[in-house]
Amino acid sequence: MIRHILLVSLLIHCTLAQPKGGKPISPPLPKRTWLTLHGDEPVVVANGGYSGLLPAQTDTAFSQANALGKRGTVLLCDLHMSRDGLGFCLSQLNIQNTTNAADAFPNRRKTYIVNGKEIQGWFALDFIADELYSKLQVTQSIFSRTDLFDFSPPTPTDLFLEDNMKSLVWINAEYATFYSQHKLSLLDHIKQLLEIKKDISYISSPEIGFLKSMGAVVRGLRTKLMFKFPADTNAVEPTTNETYASLLTKLSMIKTFAAGIVVPREYIWPVSKARYLEPSTNLVADAHKLGLEVFSYGFANDNYLPYNYTYDPQREYLQFVDNSLFAVDGVITDFTMSASMAIACLAGTRNASRKVPTLIISSNGANGDYPGATDLAYQKAVDDGVDIIDCSVQMTKDGVALCLPSIDLTPSTTAAGPFMSRAAKVDPIQSAMGIFSFDLTWEEIQSLKPQMSGGFNGELARDPARKNVGKFVTLSDFLEFAKAKAVPGVLINIENAAYLASNKGLDIVGTVTTALSNATLDKNSTQKVLIMSSESSVLDKFKAIPTYQRVLHIKEQVGFVTNETALEVKKYADAVLLHKHSIYSEFRQEGLTFNLTNLISCLHWANVSVYAANVLNEFQDIFMDFGSDPYLLIHNLINYGADGIVTQYPSTASAYSRNLCTGNPDAYKIQDLNPGDVIAVMLDPKEVAEYKPPPLVHFETKNFVTPPLPPVADIAKDDGGSTSNSTSNANTTDAPSPSPPPPPAQAASSATAPTINALHHEIDNDILATLRKTYADRISVHLP
Repeated sequence: MIRHILLVSLLIHCTLAQPKGGKPISPPLPKRTWLTLHGDEPVVVANGGYSGLLPAQTDTAFSQANALGKRGTVLLCDLHMSRDGLGFCLSQLNIQNTTNAADAFPNRRKTYIVNGKEIQGWFALDFIADELYSKLQVTQSIFSRTDLFDFSPPTPTDLFLEDNMKSLVWINAEYATFYSQHKLSLLDHIKQLLEIKKDISYISSPEIGFLKSMGAVVRGLRTKLMFKFPADTNAVEPTTNETYASLLTKLSMIKTFAAGIVVPREYIWPVSKARYLEPSTNLVADAHKLGLEVFSYGFANDNYLPYNYTYDPQREYLQFVDNSLFAVDGVITDFTMSASMAIACLAGTRNASRKVPTLIISSNGANGDYPGATDLAYQKAVDDGVDIIDCSVQMTKDGVALCLPSIDLTPSTTAAGPFMSRAAKVDPIQSAMGIFSFDLTWEEIQSLKPQMSGGFNGELARDPARKNVGKFVTLSDFLEFAKAKAVPGVLINIENAAYLASNKGLDIVGTVTTALSNATLDKNSTQKVLIMSSESSVLDKFKAIPTYQRVLHIKEQVGFVTNETALEVKKYADAVLLHKHSIYSEFRQEGLTFNLTNLISCLHWANVSVYAANVLNEFQDIFMDFGSDPYLLIHNLINYGADGIVTQYPSTASAYSRNLCTGNPDAYKIQDLNPGDVIAVMLDPKEVAEYKPPPLVHFETKNFVTPPLPPVADIAKDDGGSTSNSTSNANTTDAPSPSPPPPPAQAASSATAPTINALHHEIDNDILATLRKTYADRISVHLP
């Protein structure tokens, strides 16, 4: 039974909000004909069970794959042998990285020649079955995944079958020749397994001799024999002494002993060294012509995917099963839920209508695809079906309002090269040094290039070919674009208004007010206008226009709000934009959820909508409860009560909203994952109960109630900008000088910003050292 851990303090002030109506019920889906060999739905094969979260090949991994996968999910066991001839499900021949063998038996390290190559490590055949089962623990072999569940013993193959008598199973029997050299027979062991379960669905091997021998064993059974190709096409198959590259050209020969082939993903969709997809091969079509099924392996949500997929794991599955040319007959994956959702819920939905009526709000446009707040990012967001496009308004020295992810230009432009001499430390804005928009004129900003930001470095950096493409967009051009494209709404983000008014003589509130009026959006009833700020004094300036929705931006990660504070929020805002990690707490810094906070329920109680931000595709930003899958995260944020999803990848949220499973009782059920469910199921209840979480950060009135905005100071500009004679208050609506149009769009380029070493000669060494430290290590994810 799932134990759900609750923090009683969360319920003191609030009554949990009831769901706002039931989910719509859809009619049953018609049976679809797929481009697989037999026209059937592609099969999901759980590689060692649900190994994306749990140690592979364990009973818990297999049981969770069964529970979370779509109907017909196949459980794959990699067969290996103990010294006394018993079979175990183990991911690799060398068990050094998949068990604790090196710690438990440090003296058992051996060296073997395997298929002509020398391998050092720990091997199952050096242990008797009792040692494997009673003294070893299976460990998570992918180091980016949690080791919290590394406590299960290896699974004997007979127990694997007995526990899964009603499930479809797959035995992958590699290294038959190696085991035979050590007087252990995989063939004889599988004969014994067939006595336990005669309907083993698939048996695979990369060795032709073994499969030919198996042919007589499974004759008359439903078992399909599958010839497996390794990742290295230059490896030599031990029976024929031919390379696998050569055998790939002999599919008709393979058809004489196998029902299908199992190949790495790259055999079908090659990937260049620069991590871009190349045109597909003809392998699937050629195999299908001969009557061979094709299964592909290597799928995992935490792979470093080709840039074409923008880190969306579902797009990769769909590339293999939902293109217009072919569909593989099955996918072998570490993440059963994701593959099941792709095939059962997302395939065939490109032109479908929405099934989930959530609000999709962009974060600097489609900032995951293009540099944020550029013309290309906004166009992509609209093309992807976004409801609300956003503009974080920044002001130039000469009073031009434009859209930029941050008032600091260094993350999102190439300003760090030519304008490093303008770098300054402005404590009211940020603790780090920066190059700020208010210190450059619009003409100077136009001389820069946009720069992709908001993601991660290293292998998770975003598409380098798009790093500096697009053009900057003024606020007026942004609003005209929104009107021309008939976007349902716009979100205008205003920050630093008091500082800009009193220290720079810039009236950001007045400028926004005028721009909206000039675009007639203050009178437009067909397009929503959302005004967002973290400061009550800014939101207060827009309360006189009832058609505007005011959104309070809660920048801090918080975990509790009282009734009184929620009601105070309602005085200033109709909605809040809340960091997703404020919606649930974390268990021991393990990347797993612990509990649901009271933020959504309490704010809903006060009639305040909640927008969850910032949803990214990159797996490192997603707690592992959600399978490193943005779709499962979005699904559950909505399930927790979020009224809108704020994302740098609108295409992902839009694709989820069109899924065929929501509201269809006959379809695969996308999992509702309550915070804390995973640890409650998998860990010792005592371990969970003993965990003492840090005190929850309370969201209080002092966090957002700010003094009235000061008057706009009369500050003379230097020669780099215009002269301001403004003496009005910050709510002045005098229009700024007309903004010149942005420059033409940049062509796609892999050019990077000038390095930190290309600095202006006027900077002294102390400032230079500080800047190097500040920008070399910066990895930031900006909310709109």
